[in-house]
Amino acid sequence: MVHQVVPHLRLLTLGAPLLVSTTNEAVRYRTRKHFALLIRLALEPGKKFARDYLIDLLWPDVPTERGRHSLSQAITVLRQSVGRQNLAAYRASIALAEGVVETDALQLEAGEPEIRGRFLEGFEVRGARAFDEWREGWVAQLHPRIRDCLVKRMDAARRIGDFSTVERHARVLEEVDPLSEDAVRGIMEARAWVGDRSSALKAFARFAARLAEDLKAKPSAELQRIADLLREGRRAAPRPAADGAPPRQERRFEAETIIGRQNEFSTLYDAWLDVRQNQSRVIVILGEPGIGKTTLTNAFVSSCQMEGGIIARTQAYDAERELPYAVLAELVRQLTLQRAIGAAEPEALSELSRLTPEVVSVFPGVQRPGEWPPEVVPLRLADAFFKAVTAATDDFPVVLIVDDIHAADNASVAILHMLARKLAGLRVLLIVTGRPGSLRPPSSAHALVNDTVIEGLGTVELDALSNESAALLVARASAKGIERWGEPPVEPIVRAGGGNPLALELLSRDWVGSGSDSLVGKLDPLHPLPAGLQSIPKAIRTIVERQTESLAERTRAVFDLASVLGRRMGDLWLYQVIGCSEAEALYQLGQLLEARLLRDIAGTLEFRNELIRAHTYYEVPSTVRLELHRRIATVLEARVGSDAQNHLEIAWHCIQGCDLARAIPLALSGAERSLRAGAPREAEMILHRLRREEPGTDKVDLLLCEALLSQSKAEEALPILEKRLGDRTLSKHESAQASRLYATGIYLVNKNLVARHSEMAKRALQVAQECQDPGLLAQALFESAKAGVETGDQELTMTTRDAVRSIIAAEDGSTPPIAYHADAYCSYYLADIDAGQRSATRAIAAYGTAENIGGLAHAYTGL
Repeated sequence: MVHQVVPHLRLLTLGAPLLVSTTNEAVRYRTRKHFALLIRLALEPGKKFARDYLIDLLWPDVPTERGRHSLSQAITVLRQSVGRQNLAAYRASIALAEGVVETDALQLEAGEPEIRGRFLEGFEVRGARAFDEWREGWVAQLHPRIRDCLVKRMDAARRIGDFSTVERHARVLEEVDPLSEDAVRGIMEARAWVGDRSSALKAFARFAARLAEDLKAKPSAELQRIADLLREGRRAAPRPAADGAPPRQERRFEAETIIGRQNEFSTLYDAWLDVRQNQSRVIVILGEPGIGKTTLTNAFVSSCQMEGGIIARTQAYDAERELPYAVLAELVRQLTLQRAIGAAEPEALSELSRLTPEVVSVFPGVQRPGEWPPEVVPLRLADAFFKAVTAATDDFPVVLIVDDIHAADNASVAILHMLARKLAGLRVLLIVTGRPGSLRPPSSAHALVNDTVIEGLGTVELDALSNESAALLVARASAKGIERWGEPPVEPIVRAGGGNPLALELLSRDWVGSGSDSLVGKLDPLHPLPAGLQSIPKAIRTIVERQTESLAERTRAVFDLASVLGRRMGDLWLYQVIGCSEAEALYQLGQLLEARLLRDIAGTLEFRNELIRAHTYYEVPSTVRLELHRRIATVLEARVGSDAQNHLEIAWHCIQGCDLARAIPLALSGAERSLRAGAPREAEMILHRLRREEPGTDKVDLLLCEALLSQSKAEEALPILEKRLGDRTLSKHESAQASRLYATGIYLVNKNLVARHSEMAKRALQVAQECQDPGLLAQALFESAKAGVETGDQELTMTTRDAVRSIIAAEDGSTPPIAYHADAYCSYYLADIDAGQRSATRAIAAYGTAENIGGLAHAYTGL
């Protein structure tokens, strides 16, 4: 049985040579000749090399005996790194076992190794001319394979829009082959992609000078065209024709940064490759507003333009839908200004002059179109446009783009539809973008994008970005604000943006400009929207208005109520608030899903992003919105009854409906339950809001401080408590609670305030004893226990434990769980481990019975 040898060393030779272990640690040799010997053996593993050959290769100028001795020493050194059993040394020959050293130069055919430069770049062995000649032979042998491998990798990265990788490989290729046009083109594309046109043009200038000096040649016409585009956005040094016709103008498309759209970009690029091979393609890009259709298209067509494509792009507008041929006219105008259709038949150009006067000015001598019956004109225009596009493809592939095809005029869509059916065999790529909810029958746009007869028709549907891609987009968009505001709130922005790139970018920009006062801080989806939110970006408002303008009246009413319901929008019974049955609510929500205003995530309905909800919420008239909140609170209260678990939610609706009389008791009850359930953040939010609406309420302040301290926000709680402690109107119970909370805050701050903490703990205990409330007394004793431990006061700790045990000994069924917790705390400090474990176990059981999740967590920590 033959055992396969597992490589345990990697030899990197494509660039400066390096030998690394499986743990990526560099393996070094004392002399360069030892390393050279390993390289020579590893390039032909398994082959037996004559000792005399190796001596002549590396030690040619030394006496024979000395050469043999040097080779023997080298063999000893190599065995230590590759393993004695893997280096066979015979009397007259040496061989390295196959599979021991993984060598990158032997993997070029598979296209796997990293290429850092030429073969053994910079590696010379002094006094070993034969080795240098062997190395140069391998350089010549590997050069074309290295070049081809790098070009393939650049093409693969280009295919997914990863131009940072394109540039990395192009830089290596430039070092390997300074006269490679593929290398300079990759550098120019990558620099242009990030908006650095100056560096791109400098790279071209260096290449052109090198080419002229070394080969007396000029860059290719295609590379020159790219440089012209970067330099001026059109042909370099445009000159009017002798007859006064305007110069050729080629609109330059700026590349966009795309994140999370590599697969979609790859689909478009594959279509472009097909078109370059005379296979026409029609691509439909679908997605909601702001999802990145324009960004993806711009990024893609900028690559096509760099590769010689003729680009004509137009945006359809609802306001121009009644203007016949508005979209077609713009496409013809752009093709005309690029002089792309100059080879078309004169009659075709004559017909197209009906659409735009540029045809006559760019191509002097074009005759005026003849007079035809109105019903014949569309047919002649369709035929003329087809002939013009066909003529344009003679020199370069043509890319036609129509943004928002659903808003295009029917006359233009009909001609584009005809063109799409007749494109077979032409180098034409037609791209149309649209919103799925707006592409419905019997529109002309719907007929175009769903015509299965069209050859090469494909669809790219853009969905929300993944959380990872969204976080990357936010991190990049927020980078400028880090120096001013610190780390950006990536997670809240991602959550609020709902994967919509436009919303994510707008929220990120808002944070860069406003920091903590930015919109994202006001869009917490865990509670109803704050009142008076007026900073929703205009772009989002425009998007939502565009999507909702065609909604039926009843559908809009359901949509408005859904914005008020928030997370409960899927509870169909709540739509009785607007007199809507569950069946009707289900139907209308389905309409909103189809319009892509909502989305279904694992059976749960939610808004596409929180900004859409915010805009819709504030579009509801304020009086109506307040009434909706009050009605929802009433229906919820009737449904859930006195269940305190839902009190917070009902309280929020009461606050939003300006019904504070109902809100306060519900909010306090819900906040107390949230604290017991280990959810202090929810309690903090509603108590902050209640405090703004109804300032000066003692119970609200004390509960808020408890919520803050549960989250270790002592700095926020202490000023409130200091104010309350100076209030002589506090009851004894409230004073005991405030003193205990203040002691806890001092303990959490822990800034050399040990004495102050001990003082406040003693005060809290004294007031609690006067109240004769077991719960307050147990909490105060727990603070006293912490004070004793912190100050190292063993006597105070023992006294506290005795007092706690007297509460526990009462055995009346009302022992607070924190009493067991305090006993365990003291026992552990006093080295009574068994007693501490017993009390901690009882604390866990008591906390569990009381459903106090926050206390249960503390008890587990103590155990």
